[in-house]
Amino acid sequence: MAAGIIGTTGTTGAIFRGLPARPPCSIRPIKSHHSHRMNQTDPVLGRSLPDDPIHPWISLLVLQPSPFCNINCDYCYLPNRTSKKRMPLEIVAATIEKVFAAELVFDPLTVIWHAGEPLAVPISYYEQAFDEIRRKAPAGAVVRHCMQSNGTLINDAWCRFIDDHNVSIGLSIDGPADIHDAHRRTRLGKGSHQAAMRGLHQLQLHGIPFHVITVITQQSLGRAKEIYDFFNELGVSQLGFNVEEIEGENAKSSLTSTGWLSESVEAFMGTIFELQKAGGGRMRIREFDAALGKIQSRKSLRSFDFPYFNEQVRPFGILNVDCDGNYSTYSPELLGMNVSPYGSFSFGNILTDDFVEAVESPKFRSVFTDIQSGINLCRDSCAYYGYCGGGAPANKYYENGSFATAETMFCKYSVKLPLEIVLNDLETSLVPAVPEGVLVHGPGKSDQQ
Repeated sequence: MAAGIIGTTGTTGAIFRGLPARPPCSIRPIKSHHSHRMNQTDPVLGRSLPDDPIHPWISLLVLQPSPFCNINCDYCYLPNRTSKKRMPLEIVAATIEKVFAAELVFDPLTVIWHAGEPLAVPISYYEQAFDEIRRKAPAGAVVRHCMQSNGTLINDAWCRFIDDHNVSIGLSIDGPADIHDAHRRTRLGKGSHQAAMRGLHQLQLHGIPFHVITVITQQSLGRAKEIYDFFNELGVSQLGFNVEEIEGENAKSSLTSTGWLSESVEAFMGTIFELQKAGGGRMRIREFDAALGKIQSRKSLRSFDFPYFNEQVRPFGILNVDCDGNYSTYSPELLGMNVSPYGSFSFGNILTDDFVEAVESPKFRSVFTDIQSGINLCRDSCAYYGYCGGGAPANKYYENGSFATAETMFCKYSVKLPLEIVLNDLETSLVPAVPEGVLVHGPGKSDQQ
């Protein structure tokens, strides 16, 4: 156990003094879903919270087994995707030791193997890593493993491993071949759609549940029905949509907001909603489920002095560790990037630095101050703040140049738009139908034609 992790009080409550306190145990957060890009809040509605009201907690632990990816998507935010470095097992072990020693874990620990193609690392590595995690976690601790894959490497052996270890698996597929292959190509410039379809069918053959995340690009616009029907005919039951964002290595987006593009995205999502509704909800759409869950919760993040349940702005809500052991919190897409004025975006190395030193550093405090300023701007300027809680720092920085800003493409298309669509549908369903032949003049007034 690293010196200083427990501190003189016996818990990390004192370590995090000056940062936002966790709300009392009677409070329940707003429900949503997270994606592999983790641009939405964790589905923690209904969890009971511990008695310590000042204790921080971790929603997601993101581990980078390797930055390598076997394909070369042109909208990927990650640098160094040809590097085949792997996270040493000692870093895996040290990370698990430190998060439990710091008492950051509440309820099952969700580990996301991310930031590269996780299946490009061999099964034997994960067998060792999972064993290491079991050894280092306290007795009785529950750890859930998640992977988001391009699907091209899935075979019988991977299916057996995923099934044996109850790994939650998602596939990144953008729809029909021409839409998918426009951006998701191999390093030789060939499409990856056929290989991704083989992977999907392997999961189905083995009876392994999975979700699909598709990126909305300019090629998708005007083809919502075709994309929906494509996944529906494949038997996909859970589908999420990420908009192509300006982020990291992806310095521009084909959806850069102009009038007709904005209207086209709105039309796209509206069509998807109507198709889901016409299908009786057989295919779950992440964005609409999240919006409805937030509305039905009857909770607003305006009720809190800090948006605790937006893990992207909560210190240590997400802990990100790269393959060299460098760690950060907040949006995973920031880790290791050159983020002005803070420099390389990490707060230490898991092998040499503890969380106490990170939180007490001027760099950490400066980042938190700017993120808090952005939260305040969102709260003061956005009618949807109560559902969102201040957005995603990575999107704010890459689109607006600073954490201390407000609206982004993610806000507009992934939070506000689904909420507007669901709210409009709910309002329409509550308005009594007017009998045919009746003219309505106002409250209590009508004439027959």
